Amino acid sequence: MWQFEQIHHTTKEGKWIEFIRRCEAAIALACQIGDAPNALGMAGSDWGRLEAADSSRKTFDLIKPTDRPGEDGQYLKAKYGNFGQFYTASMLEMRLIDNVSDRVYGVTINAGKVLAEAVQEEHPEACSLLLKAVKAGRISRSDCEVISGALHPSYLKPTSEEARLLRVFLQGARADDPTADARRTSLRNLLAVVSDAKGDFNLRRELYVQRGQLEAAPQAENNLTGWRAYFLNEFCHIALEVWLNAIVGLSNRVTEPTSVEELATGLAALAVTDGEASTEDVAAALASKSLGEDHDLGAGLLAVASVKKMPDVAAIASCTKLILSLWHRWREASEVRKALSLATAEGRSAEGIFRFLDLHPHGNARTTVAKLIKKFVVSNHLTIAGQKLATGGRFTYRFTLDDGCLVDGELSEYTYTQPRIENLLTFSYDAGLVDVESGLITAAGAEFLNAA
Repeated sequence: MWQFEQIHHTTKEGKWIEFIRRCEAAIALACQIGDAPNALGMAGSDWGRLEAADSSRKTFDLIKPTDRPGEDGQYLKAKYGNFGQFYTASMLEMRLIDNVSDRVYGVTINAGKVLAEAVQEEHPEACSLLLKAVKAGRISRSDCEVISGALHPSYLKPTSEEARLLRVFLQGARADDPTADARRTSLRNLLAVVSDAKGDFNLRRELYVQRGQLEAAPQAENNLTGWRAYFLNEFCHIALEVWLNAIVGLSNRVTEPTSVEELATGLAALAVTDGEASTEDVAAALASKSLGEDHDLGAGLLAVASVKKMPDVAAIASCTKLILSLWHRWREASEVRKALSLATAEGRSAEGIFRFLDLHPHGNARTTVAKLIKKFVVSNHLTIAGQKLATGGRFTYRFTLDDGCLVDGELSEYTYTQPRIENLLTFSYDAGLVDVESGLITAAGAEFLNAA
């Protein structure tokens, strides 16, 4: 971004899109050529891996894979690239960048430019080669190797100025960063988990259950409530994904087109064994005994959702147990519900489900679940898939509707979304707060934890 400012001096969106997409494609390809096993999850990794597979290729085109956003064969379909589509909001919030125009951004003087200059000074040759590739629209294999050796995300030098600035950011030490307090608190919470565990631990589970030092951390209450709300959304999403595969599986088993109403009713009959009880009574009967049980049930259902297979009846019923247990536990928890409300979009996610159940506590549980499936599995899936197709060109429909009947169903697989939990742990290793080999908190980590 800083180089774009220096070179182009323009706010033309088309020029920005061309620059950022070529940059992302070049870096993704370079890291696949330089060190593919440690380059997972980067924007364009799948495309870069295919390009790099032929070791006899010496030069790679960056124009065709980047100049048709939304189409197949691109390094990434999102029009503004991974950066412009997904990361600008958080970088604006952290004041690393500023809006120059609607979709074009510039670095801030006190934070963004300082970090950009640190990278440039540490890796002048790699930065020069990257800019050459962006301008020419092609890149050589040898240049990719140099760029990867310098800019690969796994190769950050702990003693570099870039690493120091990232540590300052990670530890919430920038006075002009409005996210600093939350960042410090999240890091402190992570270190509390590591300190308590003294070895192996499940970070997701601990951030939901919140025992030990987390339980005795009143100054972190809002942050911990936010994490708990995140996992509630995740658990509900997992259950809905299992039901989504189930309703697709049911539709594929019938020989004639079947209405959504029939499929939802049939699925609800499998999901709720008691056909007479109220929603409230079934929730009370199924309620889990502990927060740990909530998490473990969600983790078990994630394993079901992670394979392209029609779920069995036990898994379908477990989704009911998970959703109703969570509603039963948190329906009167005002702070958690407030956090869920802030995290919901258009009445979806856990808060949307809880609000729906709030309206039907005395209704027949099986009927309520059938309605919930129609609204949150069928209708919301179609809405979200439509939005993804319109904004990013991604076709994610798992089924379509034809005259009210569900058709063309495809089973899919699901895994956790990423709230950057693992990244935070990785940064803690890089910052020397947690020992990479033992997984134990270091002296520096303990000092930060105790001073937080």
